[in-house]
Amino acid sequence: GADGAGKTTLIRTAAGLIVPTEGSVTVLGLDSVVDTIEIQSRVGYMPQKFGLYQDLTVKENMDLYADLQGVPSSQRKDRYGRLLRMTGLEPYTRRMAGALSGGMKQKLGLVCTLVHEPRVLFLDEPTNGVDPVSRREFWAILGELRQRITVVVATPSLDEADRCDHVAFMVDGRIPVVDTPRGLRD
Repeated sequence: GADGAGKTTLIRTAAGLIVPTEGSVTVLGLDSVVDTIEIQSRVGYMPQKFGLYQDLTVKENMDLYADLQGVPSSQRKDRYGRLLRMTGLEPYTRRMAGALSGGMKQKLGLVCTLVHEPRVLFLDEPTNGVDPVSRREFWAILGELRQRITVVVATPSLDEADRCDHVAFMVDGRIPVVDTPRGLRD
């Protein structure tokens, strides 16, 4: 959908962060109003401007988000290793987040969102303002992720929507059509 269509509001509602003014949203069989805490423990949400701490290193940001999500220390080493390899951030664990490029910051935001191994990942315009190479790398990572978890991406970009299995067009807070990218083109 275009800017202002309601994409962010829908994603934030599905992630249990805001209460809908009407209707309801169910995620993993859970009601987004009644089961907010349970939903938040099972989903990952990465807003357009992810809240990285610029004065912390990559690893310190990961530790902070792991602490917030209750990830046991005993599970962190292996989990961090997988996430850092997947995103190509392994060589940068000691770098301050503020010194990372825009694309690397987005990857770190993704790592922090995935640190608790969510079953559903909500991404709100994750490649907005990212250079073309980083954008391509980010979508390659999402291609890997979607083999294991459900990934929901809000985007105004038709070429990004074309990379998805299903597309829901959003206009003025409503979804008039849902189909595969090929079905929509046909």
